[in-house]
Amino acid sequence: MEYLQDNILPSLRTYSILLFRKTFSTITSPKEADQLLSNLQQDYLEPYLIMPLANILDSSSAAFSSANILSFLTLLVTFYISLRVLDYARRVIMFWVILILRLTFWAAVISIGVYVYNVGVDKATQDAGWFWGIAQGFLEDLVANNANTESTAGRQYYGGSGGGSRGYGIKGSAGRSSGYWHNSNRRA
Repeated sequence: MEYLQDNILPSLRTYSILLFRKTFSTITSPKEADQLLSNLQQDYLEPYLIMPLANILDSSSAAFSSANILSFLTLLVTFYISLRVLDYARRVIMFWVILILRLTFWAAVISIGVYVYNVGVDKATQDAGWFWGIAQGFLEDLVANNANTESTAGRQYYGGSGGGSRGYGIKGSAGRSSGYWHNSNRRA
């Protein structure tokens, strides 16, 4: 312990300052680097690193007693075992999640294959086109509603009958309704 205290700590102080000096001398001028390094040494290295290490080494008989080492080793073993258990739990959970996703994917592929086999390729492509049209219309409405919501934030809609302007919905009600928009943010 005396070897560490007599040789390692002074060389650590010297070499850390030299290393920082070489690093910061390329970035700023040497005077600014020396000032920055002395501030760094006084503010951070000595109070937080060097002095606690020196105190631990000074009180080596109290700090490195068998009871303290045993409790520290127990803490490390407990930490390691808990990490291993958590890793095992993560692996088990990921196994079941991936298994369910794979089973769902292959069940969908098999059911689509059985459907195509039962109804024929022509009917299946017609149904796929119909489903694609429904999904596309839903997405267009979703995007249009988001755009309308953002653009009409301060406006209110008065009147008008049902029906939409997209051309689908209740038969005969396609087209614009007879309502009007009022902007509550506009001055009269």
